[in-house]
Amino acid sequence: MKRRQLTITDLHFDVLKLIIVLVASSSNGAADLARILSVSRVFMAFAGDRDILRVVVFDNLKLPKRFQSLPNVKGLIHSCAHAGNVSAQYLLAKALLVSTSRLLSREKEYAWLQAVSICLCADCRAYSRWVAEEYTSVSSSMVHFLCIRVIPPVPRPSLPHFTLVRLFLEKCSNDDILKMRLHLNHYFEYFVGLGGAGYLVLYNCIKKMCIYSDAGQCFERMTKSCMEMKAKAESSAKSSEEEGTKGGIIAVHSRMIEWSRQCSKRQREMESMLRGRREYDGEPLEFDKIFADLTKEFETTTLLKEECPDHIWYKSPHVVATIFTRLGAMFKDNSSVSFKNFEINRGFAMSMFDQLFP
Repeated sequence: MKRRQLTITDLHFDVLKLIIVLVASSSNGAADLARILSVSRVFMAFAGDRDILRVVVFDNLKLPKRFQSLPNVKGLIHSCAHAGNVSAQYLLAKALLVSTSRLLSREKEYAWLQAVSICLCADCRAYSRWVAEEYTSVSSSMVHFLCIRVIPPVPRPSLPHFTLVRLFLEKCSNDDILKMRLHLNHYFEYFVGLGGAGYLVLYNCIKKMCIYSDAGQCFERMTKSCMEMKAKAESSAKSSEEEGTKGGIIAVHSRMIEWSRQCSKRQREMESMLRGRREYDGEPLEFDKIFADLTKEFETTTLLKEECPDHIWYKSPHVVATIFTRLGAMFKDNSSVSFKNFEINRGFAMSMFDQLFP
């Protein structure tokens, strides 16, 4: 009698669960788990296991452009979020912020259509229907997070909107705060109101978090660039000493003065934005790009010419290495200060948020 070939589904329940946990906690855990659960009924039996749902990794999950398609109560992200998976809750918070931003926009358009009389041509009627459909679609995607402003009223959700947004404020990275700045402002406008208590405090905290985040990342890249230029200068000095020549002289153009002026000007603009004297529109500060222009002005020559152009200062590689060492140390300190101020304003934002949504 021919022996039946065993398959993975014949393994003991605990062994299968361990395998699925390992898959779910891998770098592509969410996508891989979704594929596994669709393979057989045996695997689907683990779909509601909270131990598995809590460890699913969403780090490498690519989000679709239409975020509102994510908050599906029967979907993997929502199930993991309700099981206590912080990564899923964070992802859901970003989806919620984008949906709130769209809801605010559609609500304003819908209110405008109700307030004004439009013509009855085919284009206007089509636009009116589209706004109504979009408003209904976004509203339905938000209903699972809202315990207010919903008609008809629904029971208090287990994951209310303010719980998810607070998690985002607590966990958001430097890149995410820059990407979600406008959506956060729209969220506060929708739930707090432009004239509401605390709106301006939250608005300013988010603005400062974005500015300090951008500046800190710029200074980090500039520090790295300084270390690279220092290594090049030291290498040039070493080869020059080994060859016993006057080669390896590094020309420092007068662009250093121009760079210093540009950088000082950009820093003054940043200070004006922080103090509210200048509007912050979310545009990158780009300190590092200004600095990149300077590093291109450092050129290695093989001989020191007798007639030096007036716009060039010649410095030895040792001196240039020292210059970049000091610049790197300064940029590193600036980066630390920027990220420290980022965290201080995060704390202010969370404190005000807790007062508004106790």
